[in-house]
Amino acid sequence: MQTLIYEGKIEPEAAPLTLDYRPKFLRQETQSTPEVEYEVIVFVGRIRVRVTTSVVNEEIASDLFLVAWDVARTFVETAGFVKGIPYSVNLDRVILPNGEVRAYVLGDRSLAAMHDFTDDDLEALSDISLVDLKCGLVLSDILMTLGKAHYSPTACGRVADSLARLISPNVNRTEQWKNLRRTLRVDEAYVRSLSDVSKASRHGDRTEVDAATNQKTAGRAWSLVGRYLRYRLNGELDPEVYPLLEG
Repeated sequence: MQTLIYEGKIEPEAAPLTLDYRPKFLRQETQSTPEVEYEVIVFVGRIRVRVTTSVVNEEIASDLFLVAWDVARTFVETAGFVKGIPYSVNLDRVILPNGEVRAYVLGDRSLAAMHDFTDDDLEALSDISLVDLKCGLVLSDILMTLGKAHYSPTACGRVADSLARLISPNVNRTEQWKNLRRTLRVDEAYVRSLSDVSKASRHGDRTEVDAATNQKTAGRAWSLVGRYLRYRLNGELDPEVYPLLEG
């Protein structure tokens, strides 16, 4: 057996969390993968997740990072519920069995590629999001496709709903969806895929969504937000630059 150690910090630093309980348990992600042992240690605002498994390579270390993050988040949020403090976890490195330390940043450049904005656009985009609370909350939702395990389907559905309301706030829902499709140049199936994947989770049914579907749906939601912000900045989208997205 080999051990990976994932480490990170817990916010807020002003209320450093220490927990006497050190849970240790077995968890099996799929029927085709072996059981993995997890142990979680929280001390003075730092967190360590020890992961013991039969085989370790670079791909497995990367895959288990997401699981370790989920385990760490769940444990810390349980403590946060007890204490009434919204603790959050950021795992930022892994120690491999040979002692090598690898830094990790939770992100996905493929999602950023779904829009055409760069650092040069930060000022213009901030001028919108900082004064339009509802638009700012859409950005918060879209980042939750990365920032919270299992929340991506819900976030994608909320993004689609929010954009429809932002584009046409004073008409009925049928008109809102119609105007969203026309304004952002997407067809009904494209938008409906976001609503369908989020329907169960938004109603409290935490049905697991596979990774491939999550990735595809998140990409579509990021594309919609990118198009909406381009519309806010430049007006009607150019069909030559923004062809119809079909679903």
